[in-house]
Amino acid sequence: MTTKARAGIYHSTVPPFGYRKSPEDSHKLIPDAETAPIVRRMYELAVQGKGYKAIGSVLKNERIPIPAYWHHVRGERTWTRFKGEGDISNYIWNETTIKWILSHEVYIGSLVAQKQSKLFKVGKNYVKPKDEWVVVKDIFEPIVDLELWERVQEVNGKRRRMCKAKREPSIFSGIAYCPDCGRRISFFPEKSSKNSERKTYFGSCQSYKANGPDACTPHRIKEQDLYDIVLKDIKEWAAMALADEWAVLDRVMEQQQLNSTVDYGLIEGKKRTIGKRLEEIEKVISKLYEDYALGRLAGTSIDNLMPKYQREQEELKKQLFALQEQSAEHDSTEQNAGKWISLIRQYSDLKELNSCIINELITKILVGDKRRVNGEKVQSIEIHYRFIGNLTDSGNGETIQ
Repeated sequence: MTTKARAGIYHSTVPPFGYRKSPEDSHKLIPDAETAPIVRRMYELAVQGKGYKAIGSVLKNERIPIPAYWHHVRGERTWTRFKGEGDISNYIWNETTIKWILSHEVYIGSLVAQKQSKLFKVGKNYVKPKDEWVVVKDIFEPIVDLELWERVQEVNGKRRRMCKAKREPSIFSGIAYCPDCGRRISFFPEKSSKNSERKTYFGSCQSYKANGPDACTPHRIKEQDLYDIVLKDIKEWAAMALADEWAVLDRVMEQQQLNSTVDYGLIEGKKRTIGKRLEEIEKVISKLYEDYALGRLAGTSIDNLMPKYQREQEELKKQLFALQEQSAEHDSTEQNAGKWISLIRQYSDLKELNSCIINELITKILVGDKRRVNGEKVQSIEIHYRFIGNLTDSGNGETIQ
């Protein structure tokens, strides 16, 4: 089975929900026209910030049948609790099922096999460590694209950390981090005064909150202040991108160059120099062969000279390949900057933030500790946008407390 799995051969009896077996080859999966859109819908709901239970409620309200129903009516697997068409049980989605669909790599076209092993002495299966699974990428046509799948995995990771929260989690939960220790900024309520019932939410470094000043410093921030800063920053960049996207692209690329340790101008110069030298060596080698063929150069001479030029040629080709890879990274950075500009310019009229917008635009926010500058308390906030990272050297602005 392991050999077949590594060869990309699907051998399970029932295909995963959203797929069906190819009529030409039963060991290949192809997206199912009826159920693949349901899977895509679930991923879209997840990236909007909806939890497993909320997604199940949406699907139930839209009268979308569960996987057991589809397998049963198609004769793929018997569902013993099937009560007929239209019964409410056909639309009650289990959170475990939703979680499985929103985390499985099959939906980006990967074959995942050998997840379990049998303990023969006790007759039970156990789940192997993930690094022992067989995962073969790009075997099937994906139902969701890689970028959407990865964003949902980010959301899933944050959701697992929020599961014990007693209130609706902050839109910055799983996004805001301490830049000093790397732990998350957790948000908690405080009453504005002893006699007031009104609560204000503050964020603080988890290390400091758990272990005090020996572990870290507070990095304390009012949630509303962070909200205002992020909203303002998004709107400003969106307005600039809408007014002149090329100017913003130049600014983004300039900042990427400042953040990078690589001088791409120097790389291009080195590539030209190496290319010119390779042309010279090619001419020299051709001339050596020509002189040898015409009897103008002895065999011992060519044996002494040729290895020297060939070694230099090989070394220069390796250097050129490494420089070309660095240039490709620069080109990728420019493409990502274009993606970010297309995304951010849609939010010039943004009125309020929610978790969906935060997760779409931002990968993390670093909340600095408070410090005094010219007698005033200030605090740095560094916003890392999707595709491009942070846009300033020292953070995306200073908040004065």
